[in-house]
Amino acid sequence: LAELERELREQGLLERAADGSLQLSPKALRRLGQTALRDIADQVAGRSGERETRRSGPAGEASGATRPWAFGDTEPWHVPRTLLNAQIRRAGGDPRALDVTDVEVVETERRARAAVALCVDTSWSMVQEGRWVPMKRTALALHQLISTRFRGDDLALITFGRHAEKVELGQLVGLEGAYVQGTNLHHALLLAGAHLRRHPDATPVVLVVTDGEPTAHLEPDGSPHFSYPPDPETVHATVGELDRLTGLRAAVTFFILGDDPRLALFTDKLARRCGGRVVAPGLAGLGASVVADYLRHRR
Repeated sequence: LAELERELREQGLLERAADGSLQLSPKALRRLGQTALRDIADQVAGRSGERETRRSGPAGEASGATRPWAFGDTEPWHVPRTLLNAQIRRAGGDPRALDVTDVEVVETERRARAAVALCVDTSWSMVQEGRWVPMKRTALALHQLISTRFRGDDLALITFGRHAEKVELGQLVGLEGAYVQGTNLHHALLLAGAHLRRHPDATPVVLVVTDGEPTAHLEPDGSPHFSYPPDPETVHATVGELDRLTGLRAAVTFFILGDDPRLALFTDKLARRCGGRVVAPGLAGLGASVVADYLRHRR
């Protein structure tokens, strides 16, 4: 194990945190995200009939940045950067005048941008029913897509169990399942609303992945209240927060896992109230459904 750890650290895939624990490096998270996105890309293309595009803006507006050329790119070459790369390579002893690895293209950007809140259920049932890994892969794929294709968008990852929390990608990927009762959708929607309000000029999008009806809400003092079956106060608080998102003109989609009829009925009523959608994708199609829905809202 020590040898494996040393090898992974030498490859830049693991690093030590301030508390001494091991955690995935940004390089490892990017690699995981690339794999997750690649795995669902064919599913998304198949259901939408669209080809993946590397252009982040349909108008092709130059952002001032460049990136290495990759197969399928249609953006114009950035000639100064391309020639500089060739000169640097030749200075290292390579005699070729120009190589494909030298080519850089002009980055483009969209006029429109989106503020996206991905709220994922981390209650014990998600672990117990084998939904933990598909949920993480979904977050990885969406994060990779936004960070590489739609860099002007702002993604917030929000976990919710007994309470909700805005987390970084590494925290979510490293999160271990714990026996904690409660599905505090109220708190998750509250944090999503705070994220959207910080970006008033962006298209507001809220994506909720859950396998159970709300069974917890925040009290006025900030402490979580849990009850099963759900208290009327929990339902009232959750609906009230959804109404605030509706006031922000947020596009809300619920991705429900499992076959809980109470959850299906509740989310259907929530979607009707806010003009949103309910999707029941199954574990195999969860990532593709979330990514396709995000792209649909961007269009």
